[in-house]
Amino acid sequence: MSTKQLQEKFGASGLKGGLAEEWLYEKLNGVYDEVIDLREDWKAQIDGIDFGIKKDSWHNAYYLDCKGNLKGNYFFIEYEKNYSTGWFWKSKSDRIYHVDINNNRACWYSLPDMRKALSEINCCIGPLHGGLCRVDANDKMLKDVIHWMW
Repeated sequence: MSTKQLQEKFGASGLKGGLAEEWLYEKLNGVYDEVIDLREDWKAQIDGIDFGIKKDSWHNAYYLDCKGNLKGNYFFIEYEKNYSTGWFWKSKSDRIYHVDINNNRACWYSLPDMRKALSEINCCIGPLHGGLCRVDANDKMLKDVIHWMW
């Protein structure tokens, strides 16, 4: 979905997400041999996928979702939404990138690895704030899971 469409549908948060996707798309093109833009692909969007990335040395592409919610060293994951499963559990992405365009920073993690890590350390079990769980990207328990790119 374009930034304009995201803004029309979700207001200020849609604009923020759209700008983060545009920023990440430009950055990814400087790192990977191929970046597959899936923001207009309805099925990919339902599956929580914004981009595919590929290097010539890789056998397969990896698929990722961009979240424009990195602030300082923290970001949020959505465990629940309206008493239902949140994107953290529903997404079919291989990776999640959290972006802070104001500070030109981003980090990423393998979604299966993060799900496993958070389950093992019992993170976000109990009361949530609106279904969201705050994650410190520099948490020592997650040092092998979260990767800073920029």
